[in-house]
Amino acid sequence: MKKFFVMLIRQWAQSPIKVLLTLLAVSLGTFILILSFSVTNIIQSEVTDVLNEQGVIVHVANGEWSSDGGIDQNRPSEWDASAKDYLISDTDTVEYAAIVSFAPFAELTIDGSSYNLRSAVGTEPSYFDVYDLLLIAGNPMTDEDIDQGSRKTWISESTAIALFGSAEEAIGEWVQPPGMQMGRGMNNKQENVVTLYSVTGVYGDPSEITRKSYGIGDLIIPYTALLPSGINSNMAKNLMSGMMVVKSSDTSIDSAESTIRQTLTQNYGDDIDIIVWEGSTQGETTYMHDLRKTVDVFTVSVNILGIVLMLVSTLGVFSIMLVEALSRKKHIALERALGASKGRIIKEFWSWSISMSFFGVVIGAIIAYFACPSVLSTIAPLVGDLSSELDLSSGIDLMALLESTILVLGFGGLFGLLPALPVVNDNISDVLKES
Repeated sequence: MKKFFVMLIRQWAQSPIKVLLTLLAVSLGTFILILSFSVTNIIQSEVTDVLNEQGVIVHVANGEWSSDGGIDQNRPSEWDASAKDYLISDTDTVEYAAIVSFAPFAELTIDGSSYNLRSAVGTEPSYFDVYDLLLIAGNPMTDEDIDQGSRKTWISESTAIALFGSAEEAIGEWVQPPGMQMGRGMNNKQENVVTLYSVTGVYGDPSEITRKSYGIGDLIIPYTALLPSGINSNMAKNLMSGMMVVKSSDTSIDSAESTIRQTLTQNYGDDIDIIVWEGSTQGETTYMHDLRKTVDVFTVSVNILGIVLMLVSTLGVFSIMLVEALSRKKHIALERALGASKGRIIKEFWSWSISMSFFGVVIGAIIAYFACPSVLSTIAPLVGDLSSELDLSSGIDLMALLESTILVLGFGGLFGLLPALPVVNDNISDVLKES
C-alpha cells in the first residue's frame, strides 16, 4: 500500500488532472454499472420472479377459434363440471382449476349512480386459489353459493374503495349490473331482467400486470348466478362448465396444454374440441408475451450499456499504469538485475491498479448510495407497466453493488497489468545501456 501511495503522489505531481479524471471516470463507471444492475435485479426479483412463482396459468375451453379471434364455445359442452376435478386428480402438475364465464357487465349502478367496470367474471371458489386472491373483508365464496346460484358478489379492494370508500363499508351493500335479456314464459319472450347483487366479500388487488395478463375480475359472481333462478343445480353447473382457468406447475404453456389435452381426452373422448390459451376469458392476448419481451430487451440493453461505460472508464487506469511503466523502465531493469522476478514486478503493477480501481469503486458506491433512489424513480416510467410493480425508490441493490465491484476491480486490475508485461520482458542490459 505504501508503494501505491508513492506511485499515486508521483503521478499526481506529474499530471494531477489526469489522475483526478481517471478516479472520476472509474467512480462514474462504477455508479452507472451499479445503477444498471440495480434496475435489472429489481425487475428480476419484483416482476419476473413473481410471475414465475405463479406457475403457468391458462384458460381452457370446449370449442374452436372463430375467424375474428374469438371463442366459439360448444353448447352444450362436451364435458361436464367434473372436468376440473379430473384435471386435478389425474395429473401431478395441475394445482387448481376453476370454471369461469365471461360476465357481460360494463358498468354498475349504485344508488342511482353509474360506474364503469373494467372486468367481471362468473366463477367458483377455486378461482381465488388460482390467482392467490386473499379475502380482506367479508366472507369467502362457497360451494353452496354455486349450488344456489346466489346473487352475491366479491369485489377488489380498489373497486370497494372507489364505490363505497373502504373494503369494510362495502360489505352488505348492493350493486346492480345492467339488465340482461332473458327468455321467459311459454313464448320465450325476451325480457330485460335486472338483478341486484349483495357485496359479500372484498379481496386484495392483484398486481396490475397480473390483472391485465389474465383479465382478473374487479367483480366476481358465482357462475351459476348468470342463469335464471329455478334451474336444476347440476344442470346449471354442467351447462356453464365449458370454460376453465387452470394453474399448473408445468414450466411452459406447451407442456401445460399437453397435460390438459391428454387428461380431458382420456375422460371425454378423443373427438372433443379443446382450445388452450394464455390470456383472459375473452381470448388470447399478447400482453404477457410483450411484457416478457420488454423485460428481456430492457435488461440486456441496460446491462450492456453499463458494462461498456465501465470498460471505457477503467481504460484510464491503463493510461496511468502505462505512464508509470515507461517512467520506471530503468528502475524496473535495476530491480530485475538485483534479482527481482518478473512475477513480483507484475504483481506490484496489478496491486497498484487494483488499489486505484478500489478507490474509484468506493467513490462510485457513495455516489450510488445517495443518487440511485432519485435516479431510479426518474427512469421508472421507461419500463411502462412494470413501473407500478417496482420499488425503485428503495436504493441500490446489494447484489448489484457486489457484481459491480467485482467487475470494476477485475477489469481495472487487468488493464493496469497490461502495461507492465512488455516492460518486464525487455532485455535488462539494453534498457540500462539506453539510460
